[in-house]
Amino acid sequence: MSDVPRVAVVGSINMDLSVATERVPLRGENLRARKLTVGLGGKGASPAVALAQLGAASTLVACVGDDEFGQRALETLQLRGVDGSAVQPLAHRGTGVALIMVDDAGENTILVVIGANQELHAERVQQGLDGMAAHPEALLVNFEVPADAVTATIAWGRAHAIPVVVDAGPIRDYGPDIWAQADVLSPNASETAHLTGLAVDGLASARLAAERLKVLGPRAVALKLGAQGCLLLDDDGARQLPAYQVQVADTTGAGDAWSAGLTLGLARGLSLDDAAQLANACGAVAVSRVGAVVSMPTAQDVARLRAEQPEPPLVWL
Repeated sequence: MSDVPRVAVVGSINMDLSVATERVPLRGENLRARKLTVGLGGKGASPAVALAQLGAASTLVACVGDDEFGQRALETLQLRGVDGSAVQPLAHRGTGVALIMVDDAGENTILVVIGANQELHAERVQQGLDGMAAHPEALLVNFEVPADAVTATIAWGRAHAIPVVVDAGPIRDYGPDIWAQADVLSPNASETAHLTGLAVDGLASARLAAERLKVLGPRAVALKLGAQGCLLLDDDGARQLPAYQVQVADTTGAGDAWSAGLTLGLARGLSLDDAAQLANACGAVAVSRVGAVVSMPTAQDVARLRAEQPEPPLVWL
């Protein structure tokens, strides 16, 4: 294992148009908002930036449009320390765009124009991963790309004995034929409900849902539970890792930061439990800030949080 862990992210790039508002408007309502922020986002770009800031050699495999947003995305990735050589500009598609409303409670509502992300198919994934100068030590992929990109990433990881984390968001109709071979499947509560048909409203229901997911194939399930931290399930059993306590400013990108922390921990050779503790800290830093990429944690942020708060104890269920 190298001193600087190598992690590849296969996922989406969006330009985020984020609006701060008292509340989400009702249908047909014209509501005055407070602030508009334009910046890089997407469930590929955000964790790729987080990984670079946390100390990994981070590579992103993705697609953008050959347009102003695409150029801006590539420039931002470079400035943030991400290797974007496997990001492919496409002349016939626009760069993905996310329209985000963040209310006073810090909760977000998002509309996404997929754009060039829809063109990240298996061949492009294969090309991007094969073109890396050295194999990564862990892979992260999400559902904001076509299904065959997810399966291609998992297959590539299996072929090279590299752990693959599947962030099962956003909600898509991707069945176990897509993600069953993942090393870690990691949905949040609403994504878990969509995958299993079970409402997740506490630890008991979260455990039941995790068990339903694990029997379908993944080696481990890591449910992101927000203020309740996370629930882990593997062959050792089920346990909860409570969350670090922070003031929530904006939940946008929190799951991306969490998944980046988990993947980095696995790339470093940590146990699932220790990797999830790191992930919890990364997610806590992200929710304390407004925005997507701009809220991604640094290694210093995480070290400061973990020094200020005792590590939440593992609870076996």
